[in-house]
Amino acid sequence: MSQSALNDAVHALLRQQIATGEQIGVQVAAYQHGRRVVDAWAGTMGPGDARPIQPDSLVSCFSTTKGVAAALLHVLADQGLINYDALVTKYWPAFGQQGKEHVTVAQAMSHQAGLVTPPQPGTIEQFVDWEGCLRYIEEMAPEWAPGTATGYHGLTYAWVCGGIIQHATGRHPRDLVVELIARPLGIEGELYIGIPDDLDSSRLTALNDFTIDLSGMPEDHPARLFARPGSAERFNDMRMRRACLPSVNGHFSARALAKMYGALANGGEIEGVRLVSPERIAAIQQVYCELPDRMLFGAIPKGVGFWMGGSLMTRVFGPRRTAFGHYGLGGSTAFADPEHGLSIAVTNNQMQMVLQGEGATMAICNLIRSQLGVPNAEPSAGK
Repeated sequence: MSQSALNDAVHALLRQQIATGEQIGVQVAAYQHGRRVVDAWAGTMGPGDARPIQPDSLVSCFSTTKGVAAALLHVLADQGLINYDALVTKYWPAFGQQGKEHVTVAQAMSHQAGLVTPPQPGTIEQFVDWEGCLRYIEEMAPEWAPGTATGYHGLTYAWVCGGIIQHATGRHPRDLVVELIARPLGIEGELYIGIPDDLDSSRLTALNDFTIDLSGMPEDHPARLFARPGSAERFNDMRMRRACLPSVNGHFSARALAKMYGALANGGEIEGVRLVSPERIAAIQQVYCELPDRMLFGAIPKGVGFWMGGSLMTRVFGPRRTAFGHYGLGGSTAFADPEHGLSIAVTNNQMQMVLQGEGATMAICNLIRSQLGVPNAEPSAGK
């Protein structure tokens, strides 16, 4: 299938999803072997905002943000500034309190540190206090012996990952994302973890209010902070948008995410720009933990910051364990499939009633793979 035919097929699916109420505004982009093969968008900027969404509109992508933060950490590792097997305290001495003295970077980044409970009661004022939240992590006691179990650090990942990066470099991760990823790749202005104060706010899409059925989840599950009435108002708040929360508040375009992952799917390089060395891709693909997740109730193959494909809970990435990325609450996703040189990103502002990249997002990814001749997950994956 030609590139234009593929793009037309994706665009037709997006229009269909909008017509059936599955989407409000959505962007989709994909690269294969370093070349962009999909760049499609449809719908509007959000509920009550009938302006058409644009390819450079910025969408709040929840935990898809974790993949961008992970990519930054891997770039720094490739530069020799961070070692996965080193103790976190090598870079961040104050982290070594309350039984966290022997936590490695890999354990912290693969959700094995037992730091699952965010600050309570979880106000905007708490979340935007960067230094205060770093202190919270320093003083926090793990909820299990680190390295013996895994549980999704849904919100606390922001300060675990961000704290490691800041203390290893002396630089704020918000600035490093721009300097080490967005600017070199030519996607500056479309990839932020914490939007700048002078950003043109007309480019910001708005999320719809939503609730997700969390019956059976623990009362202290981090998802309960987001998947409840009023969540959209919180994440549409400019204080949250401007804060640096490397776990949940990234603002991206799909084409920026797809290009970043396109480099990772293409040996670390795209359009003449090298993001990481070819050898780093194999290190990124290493699985550090595959125990059942105490917070998500399923086994997810986890690397350093990224989740791997080939499992029931990561099938949006496809059936290959060597694929990696991260999806976000409500339907956004972005990932690399190096075996096929493929990256796909989906950003959306209609919060789908799923905790992982299923439903409409799965249908989009399956369509792209099938049209490119790339094997999908099981036949029922898009249902």
